[in-house]
Amino acid sequence: MTEEQILKAVSKSGYLFESEISKFLTENGFFVESNVIFQDPITTKDREIDIVAETYNDFSSGDFDRVSCKICYYFELKNNDFPLVLLTKLQFNPNTPEDIFKEVLTVPTGIKYDSYPAFTKHLYDHNQNFYTQYCSFSKKKDNEIIASHPDELYSSLSKLCWYCEKRTTETNELFEKMTSEYFRHWLNLPVLLLSNDLYELSVGEDNPKLEKVKYSRLLLNFHYNDTPTSTVIYVVTKDYLKDWLLEMEKLESIVRTQMKNSKIK
Repeated sequence: MTEEQILKAVSKSGYLFESEISKFLTENGFFVESNVIFQDPITTKDREIDIVAETYNDFSSGDFDRVSCKICYYFELKNNDFPLVLLTKLQFNPNTPEDIFKEVLTVPTGIKYDSYPAFTKHLYDHNQNFYTQYCSFSKKKDNEIIASHPDELYSSLSKLCWYCEKRTTETNELFEKMTSEYFRHWLNLPVLLLSNDLYELSVGEDNPKLEKVKYSRLLLNFHYNDTPTSTVIYVVTKDYLKDWLLEMEKLESIVRTQMKNSKIK
């Protein structure tokens, strides 16, 4: 086997994609964990989340005021040969789940802090669509291409949902048992990172319309410990990852400022 064949095989498998993203995140100031293991609640077998990365507070200016604001990203990476299409826009109504963004919050006694205008209000931006359905494509033996829910893609999405819910629930339960002297507002965000094309499909009066996008949002329903719940997964293309992370960093800075202002009052 030649070195060229080795590199081609590694690249097609997605392992190289994962290594590149891990390196990129580390070089851009993230704490990075690769291949994070957790136990599947159904099969009881070990499964892996590709990458867990989180930001950290900058204490270079002597900011030790016990205010902690951060976003933790749970990444599953897909080296997608076929495009991913998101469709069926979410129609908000009274039955739409409220807790679709997973947050950890501890507010010390004496501080008045409204958490909704922080992360949630910005993430609920109705100028950006939410979708409730997805599909990719596969090729049959006769070379016919069909739309489908590939098992591997479904597995990645379900892992993201369950692991994010698990981490959020366990962290909130832990902090409830501890003293509340620390002011924390954390966001746990599941991310499906694609190497190639992403589309949104809208249904109008005429024919369905496809729009190629750099990122989008998918709302998935699932069961966590027999309890129905929902979460939003950000679907981001590799080429847009850096810009998207910068936008999220700005949001994190806005929330941190709101927290500090609440503490001053």
